[in-house]
Formats: sequence, structure tokens, C-alpha cells
Amino acid sequence: MNVDRLYHPVTTLGPGERIALWTRGCTKRCPGCANPELWEPAPRAAVAPEQVAALLRSTAERTGCHRLTVTGGDPLEQPCDLIALLTAVRDAFDDILVYTGYEFDELPDMLEEDQFRALFGSGTPCPASCPTAAPLVDVLIDEPYMEALNDGVCGLRGSTNQRLIVLNPALEKLYHEEERKPRSVQNAVFDGRALSIGIHGRPRGEETP
Repeated sequence: MNVDRLYHPVTTLGPGERIALWTRGCTKRCPGCANPELWEPAPRAAVAPEQVAALLRSTAERTGCHRLTVTGGDPLEQPCDLIALLTAVRDAFDDILVYTGYEFDELPDMLEEDQFRALFGSGTPCPASCPTAAPLVDVLIDEPYMEALNDGVCGLRGSTNQRLIVLNPALEKLYHEEERKPRSVQNAVFDGRALSIGIHGRPRGEETP
């Protein structure tokens, strides 16, 4: 699995305090992307999903944080590794949010049927009494970032074309409340690099009048 970094605590990519994981590799290459350094996979960043899972589980146990955000890059460009990772940590997290530049409607054709069902179940919210296994992803934010549609307002989405898809009904109210909150950005240092974590606005001077 191509992974760039894991960071805790993150408070700007989903509700509450979270652990965030950034994957490497994205063929969308959206203009204005906040993380263009993650477009290309890197051999040095290759790590077994089991190792990443062990680190996520130990971080959750050590910190008491049971909310996870997976972003990138695009995690869905590594579906087998993503499934292996989330399967290994599903019981450690009550809230798993994944960002992707793909449209949700594209995913059944892009993924194998068993991959889609593992990640998203039937693709619609499933009640607690649902006889099938709960999906690995609780919440998905889909579609490519479009800089012209970055209104600087959406609390969880970079541009207004992107959609908040809540597959776990228990999180519906929480996420829709979070979406209405103002944006915030969190500055941090990781591995000697300065990070700006969160949903960013358009560069100054490019805002919509």
C-alpha cells in the first residue's frame, strides 16, 4: 500500500478528533489540488496494509480516538489494499470517512462487485437490523475537486460538486451538522514537513466575487 503519512489528532477532516491517513497515488490530478505532492506513488512509501493497520490500531488504543479519515492521493486507486486495511481496523473505529475523486456512480464499474460490497455494502444506508455485514466505509465524500466551485464555505467538501454520502445512518445527523460548520485549517509538522490540514479555500485573488 502506498502511504505518505498518518497523523493524530486531526480536527479538520471530519467531526471530532480523528486519526488521518494519507495515501499516495492519484490519476485525477485536479487543478488546485491541496496535495499535489501525493499524485505520484513512491517506492519508499510502499508498506504492507497489515503494518498500517497495526499502527492505526495502536494509535487508537493509545489515544482513545476511534474516528478515522482516509484521504490522499486517492485511496480508491488502491482498492485491494484499502479493503485489507479497513477490514483489519473496522472493529477499532466507530466512524470511517474516505475521500475520493471518483463519482460514486462510477465505482460499481471501476471496482469488482465484491470490492464494492465490502467497502459500501448495497451503496445505500443500511439499518442496524440489516442482515448483511456492515460496510467498511461509513461516510464517503466523492467527485473530483473543481477549483471554480470552491465557495470557501462547505465544511467538509472542497468544492460544491462533491457529495457527502452517509452510509451509516447513526452518523447522519453528526455529519450534516459538521457540514454546516465553518471551515478550519490545522497547521502541524510531520517528519520535518509543515502540513496544512483541512479544507482549503481558493488562492487569494481567485475567489468568486
